[in-house]
Amino acid sequence: MPKSGTIVLRCGGMAHVILLSQRDVHLLDGQHFFKGGWGYRRTLGLDFIRGLSKVPKINVPLLRCSGLAMLPQLQGLLVELETQRDLISFDYSYSFEDEPKYRRGGATSGFVVEGGTGSVDVRPAGYCDLTVMGVGPNGRGRIITVVDLRVRRDYQTLARGKLRVHRRKAAVGWFDQLDEAINFLKHHSAETIELIHAE
Repeated sequence: MPKSGTIVLRCGGMAHVILLSQRDVHLLDGQHFFKGGWGYRRTLGLDFIRGLSKVPKINVPLLRCSGLAMLPQLQGLLVELETQRDLISFDYSYSFEDEPKYRRGGATSGFVVEGGTGSVDVRPAGYCDLTVMGVGPNGRGRIITVVDLRVRRDYQTLARGKLRVHRRKAAVGWFDQLDEAINFLKHHSAETIELIHAE
């Protein structure tokens, strides 16, 4: 699993290492279908990723809290990820019926669907959202609905035929990493935990 960094939970002379890939970190950014992402980023000191000027210093404690406070947050994160395990364990791409051999990544917008204009996005990896926009009373766009295409897998457009979703298996490191971190915190819940980013 390619790593984007190492998080160390340290208390006294004991330490536990969490190894995360860049994909793992960005699974917390599924804004429509993952509710606690930014809060979980803060819990793990990962909220620096949006602004490079805030990248933390290596091997310097970022956070200090009790194990008793961190434990339920990591348990909540594991539960939320488990509810989507069958969906986040894939990377997604899509194609339109008028170009069936052209599988796309990233985002495409401006195609017409019933009720408005569609925009499909497979970022971050592990998600595939269709946003249908309509025109509000002030002339500006407004979101009518957001469809989880990981579940639906296709959607009829009015000019380009069916929008079809394709997927390939992808690794998710969170499950093993969180299980181990939770077990560590259970044994140190009464102690102060330092959270450190290491090389």
